[in-house]
Amino acid sequence: MNFSTLATTLAVNPAFLEEIKDSNTTLWQRLEELRSNCDCHDAKSLILRRLVNQLNEIRDLLALQFALEESYGYMEVPESDLHEPNASPERLRAQHCALYLTASELAEQAEELQYRGWAAQRVIQLIRQVKQFDLQLQDHERAERHLVASVRETLRHRS
Repeated sequence: MNFSTLATTLAVNPAFLEEIKDSNTTLWQRLEELRSNCDCHDAKSLILRRLVNQLNEIRDLLALQFALEESYGYMEVPESDLHEPNASPERLRAQHCALYLTASELAEQAEELQYRGWAAQRVIQLIRQVKQFDLQLQDHERAERHLVASVRETLRHRS
């Protein structure tokens, strides 16, 4: 009895991944609103109240975004079919979980501050953490867009 296994690797479907990103305008708008809230000079209690709502909504929007990207934007292919030797879709897809967990943690921290009582210093610290998360998410999105462009360029040269 012989068993053969086909080695597979993760590849990106550039058309779907790009379409998924371009169609989720609500997520990108909410992230802009989050940035504006973190940079405003309103009372910390007002900023915190908005952060609670914003972070909860962004967490839910990221869950949907990442689920769509992982279902349609990434795919297992035989290693012999790999068209993107320098890309690292595995690393980018793995970042989805870490980014989602960070968004969830930040949302929980904001809720806890709001409901257990807040101190301005703790709100400032939360704002710093939100800004760091935002930078990580922006880096991730930039890397995925670069991956899409790289795959498209590779496919263009093969045509």
